[in-house]
Amino acid sequence: MKNYLVIKLLAEENRFNIFMKLLEYGELCVSELESLLGIKQANTSKHLSKFKELDILSSKREGNLIKYSIKEEFLSENMDLIKYLMIWLLNESVL
Repeated sequence: MKNYLVIKLLAEENRFNIFMKLLEYGELCVSELESLLGIKQANTSKHLSKFKELDILSSKREGNLIKYSIKEEFLSENMDLIKYLMIWLLNESVL
């Protein structure tokens, strides 16, 4: 996957926050993301669909819920980019 597509995807604040929460928690459903981030369910679903378009997320059904997680392949293939973004985020939060 091209790095610029990932950067473009994560340039939107809500998508970046969703990505960071999925990194932190491992897997979450839409309602959990909604609660953690204060984003409406419909908007959260729209953002998740953008991740799915780039084949970044995997999903599994647990009863009525669908749990989303970041694909291991994506993480391993893009670890340098993810590290860079996390360092950038830490520097931005300090400023």
